[in-house]
Amino acid sequence: MADEDLTYAQTREAVDIILAKTRQYKQARRTTDILTVDNHVDGVYVYLKLKKENPARAEEVYKLLTWNGGGLYSSGVGIGCIDFHGKVHPDQFWWHYDLGYVREQPFSRIWTDTSDSLLRGLKNRRKFIKGRCRLCRFFDMCGGSLRVRADLHFGDPWAPDPACYLTDEQIGLDKEKKNELERSGEVFQMPV
Repeated sequence: MADEDLTYAQTREAVDIILAKTRQYKQARRTTDILTVDNHVDGVYVYLKLKKENPARAEEVYKLLTWNGGGLYSSGVGIGCIDFHGKVHPDQFWWHYDLGYVREQPFSRIWTDTSDSLLRGLKNRRKFIKGRCRLCRFFDMCGGSLRVRADLHFGDPWAPDPACYLTDEQIGLDKEKKNELERSGEVFQMPV
């Protein structure tokens, strides 16, 4: 399926279409919830677009996107998954990684057991994130987005999210920060 992924340009175009449709709904006074779900970068993208057209509203959006830690407290913290067999996963996308089995121990014990290195990292991901995500100026909003994508793409759950379609300039990744990533061995070849 990786060959079927959207390019970054196609992703931005899709989000722009969703934003335009959302605006149409609002102007028509329709109350419809729009969720993009699996990419915390979408919130940052919306914030950046809004900042150009309505800075006051953009600040309200910034507060909403960061009030509870943003994406930092999603998978493995505020979001979990118990599949139909009773296996516990960090979220609904981590089916290849089991944290435990609710038929053997209570969910509460599984969920708070930080002896599992992945779960421990997800609960304190700021210490583990690598690459451009670690240096991103929007980390408090996005939290490095979806860790399972990094795991499946790079084989490292702490690598940058390969679906981040923000430019280096947008995230504040200047030449100095790129040099820092090279020195620390945290350069990951992102898809285009």
